Amino acid sequence: MTEFALRGDLISTTSCALAQETVQAVSPVSLYEFPGRLLGRGLDLSPQFTKIIVTEMIKRQARMSERIANIGRRDALERTGHLLLELGIRASEIARPNFDGFVCPLKQSDIGDAVGLSTVHINRVLKDMRTNGLVSFRNGIVEFLDRRKLMDLVDFDPEYLATHIG
Repeated sequence: MTEFALRGDLISTTSCALAQETVQAVSPVSLYEFPGRLLGRGLDLSPQFTKIIVTEMIKRQARMSERIANIGRRDALERTGHLLLELGIRASEIARPNFDGFVCPLKQSDIGDAVGLSTVHINRVLKDMRTNGLVSFRNGIVEFLDRRKLMDLVDFDPEYLATHIG
């Protein structure tokens, strides 16, 4: 399973080790090391910091669960569109008039790995999406040409990305 950590995401080396995941940076990252355990009894962490950590862990799990369901129940176009919509919500930083998209540090092969498609197949899917006026992916920029239509087509509900703890 492929997951992408984006700006503001937390990565736990413990959970990565347990899941036997490899983490590789594809864009500049900042790393903060917290010695010892972050969760559990006897720790001197503020309740807000503990809440942030738990919330981020739940969000990550929700993304991974959605990714598994994505591969199991959607066709190639739906898988790719769903992933791009998710990344668009998580990575949107560009605030330009008349632009709906995001800077994407991923290559087509990275996206293909995440949705279970070969690079050739993902290239074909992205071309079909562009031809059908849904998405353009060029020079590291993903632009949603018709976000609403794509969301409807792939049955995208962004609620799983908004996990909050009471």
